[in-house]
Amino acid sequence: MIFWNRLIEKKSIKDILIYLEEKTNNNNFPKYKTLIIFGETKDEFSKNDLVYFNTNTYVVFYLINDDTNDIYMDDSWISEMGLNYKKYVRRINDIVKKGI
Repeated sequence: MIFWNRLIEKKSIKDILIYLEEKTNNNNFPKYKTLIIFGETKDEFSKNDLVYFNTNTYVVFYLINDDTNDIYMDDSWISEMGLNYKKYVRRINDIVKKGI
């Protein structure tokens, strides 16, 4: 889990993905990884905007708009990870929803 300390805009997603790839492509991280990014936004996002995958990395965004109390997330990626991850992701979803 990564807590992004800057505002996440739609136009900045590509730059964030490049940054994350550069920072996690080393021996400190496993070859296959899932990165869950929590951050704030002022933009609106569709579910398609929130999950990215390349050959060995899933990047999933959980974004909160404090002005509108909207939470942007897509937990459909869990099925790709297997049943063991469902309970963890559901718990994350509960925590995020209660935080607003």
